Amino acid sequence: MTTTCDADEPALPSGDGGLVRLRLDVAYDGTDFSGWARQPGRRTVQETLETAIATVLRLDAAPALTVAGRTDAGVHAAGQVAHVDVAAGVAPEQLARRLAGVLPA
Repeated sequence: MTTTCDADEPALPSGDGGLVRLRLDVAYDGTDFSGWARQPGRRTVQETLETAIATVLRLDAAPALTVAGRTDAGVHAAGQVAHVDVAAGVAPEQLARRLAGVLPA
């Protein structure tokens, strides 16, 4: 799975740090996934990516991703776009690098 992150508009006012919205450009081989959307008892792209983000940012709960479109089981993606709201201090380049280290190839 390949992910790039770009900072976008603030998700909330940044008075006390706030949140920033990051655009994720995601590529993956969907062979071993049951599609994009979270499904109980199935391995999905969304759950895998949300869990990885929570791991690298050391969050207690996985942040919710919003995706532009979705895929079915076994479908590959080369440039799927999603976004996630994270703490304003998160560096997009560092997040992308750390995600590459925990996500499946």
